Amino acid sequence: MHEDAVASPADEFSEAMDAATDTTVQISEITDLTLFRIEIDPDSEGAQRMTKVLGTEFPRYSGEVNGDALAQEILYGTRQVVATLNVEPHVFLVVSRVDPIKLGRALDTALGNHDGFVVDVSANRTVINLSGSGAPKVLDANATFEDASPKYFEPGMAFRVRVGDSALMLWKLSKQEYLMVPRKSDTAPFVINMLDAIEDYRS
Repeated sequence: MHEDAVASPADEFSEAMDAATDTTVQISEITDLTLFRIEIDPDSEGAQRMTKVLGTEFPRYSGEVNGDALAQEILYGTRQVVATLNVEPHVFLVVSRVDPIKLGRALDTALGNHDGFVVDVSANRTVINLSGSGAPKVLDANATFEDASPKYFEPGMAFRVRVGDSALMLWKLSKQEYLMVPRKSDTAPFVINMLDAIEDYRS
């Protein structure tokens, strides 16, 4: 299943993000990732069939990311791999650069008549990369975990957070690099908040 394409609301902020980028904080949109939302019981037969397509198990715990957990192959490599993020119980976000039509067909075939739901949300999510030595402080001052704050947040983990009124997935790739994935409808206020936060950090 595929959602209808929608132009990225982050496009109008590309110049502002470029202007906000310096040696301490860098912010930019990544436009060529494939994202699927999967709702399924990870212990079900359908889920087991899907793991053979994805090449990785579904993560069981809040914060857990399976597969390319640091996104090094997805962002910088050449292998066709995926990362699977735990969004909430029985809900997962798959991130990759695999062709969305091919991946969607393979996942639909694997699911078959089993209970579950697969949808390509690539066109209805925005992926923002935040990096640099100042990135952790910018996020610490502006991102709030939706659930109780985790005891630790290490590279290769992802949690649901809020920045202002915008809900998103926050995926930590390294001590100084993050991917942030809001819905398209939350993108404009989210980017505005982040640009303000970067300005506040520098003031």
